Amino acid sequence: MRFRFNGHSKSFLAIAAAVLLTGSTSPSKAQQAVKVDQKALLDQVRHAYYLPLDRGVQGFSCNVSFDWAAVLERASGRKISSKEATVVSLKSATTTVTNDYAKGAVAKGTYPGTQPLAGSPVASRQKILNNLVKASLDGWDPFLSNRIFPLEATTYRFESVPTGYRLTLDGGTFFSILDLDPKLKVTHGESHLNGTTTEFTPEFDTSTHGWLLTSLKTVTTHAATGLAAETKAASSSTSPEDEDKASFIYSYQFVDDLLVPKHVIVQYGEGQETPYDLTDCTLTKAAQTKP
Repeated sequence: MRFRFNGHSKSFLAIAAAVLLTGSTSPSKAQQAVKVDQKALLDQVRHAYYLPLDRGVQGFSCNVSFDWAAVLERASGRKISSKEATVVSLKSATTTVTNDYAKGAVAKGTYPGTQPLAGSPVASRQKILNNLVKASLDGWDPFLSNRIFPLEATTYRFESVPTGYRLTLDGGTFFSILDLDPKLKVTHGESHLNGTTTEFTPEFDTSTHGWLLTSLKTVTTHAATGLAAETKAASSSTSPEDEDKASFIYSYQFVDDLLVPKHVIVQYGEGQETPYDLTDCTLTKAAQTKP
């Protein structure tokens, strides 16, 4: 199993950055001639998804349950004893995550007594877990916070196509395309931001409150720059780009009357699937605005 999470975590941060740059929408003049009612369709799309924010919930906090022995066995290819010092230390930590639907996730491990030294095997593996949890929730949040759709001064346009609708967004520093089926479910997306292109394919289940994300597959292409680009171009007939693949599968639990992830499976590239669980979750209520 390959532990290459930092670059992939940035891939999901790129998605989040692109969608967080969107707000009160402004259709271009060219849209005046489009038969699709742009504003009405956008409003309909926004309300087709499971949106905890509309129900006064800003996010959640949970403990993270992770089988360190099993993961290290897959990574090393050998049997790992639960009594090994590294495993004992890792299992002694309490790993928690706080997720804000609009701002993203923060995961951390708290150890009894002294925290592990930076760069030590324990600290390095804890960092990997923190990044894995963050990446999976940062990829999940845009679909649960409505930010996958235009929310700010973004030029947008819906087109009617044989498979449903195509939504294009131009925010100046980024450009995105979303394909939706006739029921307004996103089937594929593509985002361009700062030389990085991310294609994503989500899947959803229906719920009483709208489409709920159950899986997400991404392919992120980073354009190489400088000496790295020149070296790669000279040694290959392909374009000087790096490509990362990732997939996430989500199953859910009720916390009060809202659904939050319970079991998440993460896979990077062709590596092994890595699962974790969220337990003892509590909801974070949205701040009440004064009248």
